[in-house]
Amino acid sequence: MKFKFNVDITQEDYIELNRIVMTETPAGKKSSKISNLVFIAVCVILVLFTLVTSKFSGEGFIVTGVLIIAFLLVHLTLNKTITNLAVKGTVKSLTKIKGKLPYSEHSVLEFYDDVFVEITDDNKTETKYSAIENVIVNENMVILLINSLQGYIVPTRSFESIEQKNSLVEFLNSKTQKY
Repeated sequence: MKFKFNVDITQEDYIELNRIVMTETPAGKKSSKISNLVFIAVCVILVLFTLVTSKFSGEGFIVTGVLIIAFLLVHLTLNKTITNLAVKGTVKSLTKIKGKLPYSEHSVLEFYDDVFVEITDDNKTETKYSAIENVIVNENMVILLINSLQGYIVPTRSFESIEQKNSLVEFLNSKTQKY
């Protein structure tokens, strides 16, 4: 065994994982692009409606310009907030639907040469490194992303030191070439 971590996941960790998946993965970026295109389409419809109802007058063009600027400002300032609210809402609704958290609050992650193992109270999962789609590292956690619906979190607080965190990241990089 190369590494072993006792992992305690909080709701904030899970929310951050889902926020990262929504904003930094290919599937999340695609979803974000679609959302942006819908926003642009709505803006175009409103602009055209304003121009048509004003019979393409000078006043109509001024109102249209103001509308475009207002929509862009709202979009730029609220986009991150809306994403965060959507993630929090999704996590809370998953908890209500299933009656329990959609993740294990405590697990043990063991990293071997050819696989890593997650052990929870209910389950033992063995995963080959080749199944890892992406390794995402930030100041709060290391994420082993299997796909857009499954990932493993190792919060920074689970490490004994930053050096240990860096060693795990180097090890994962040598096994996956995904970081």
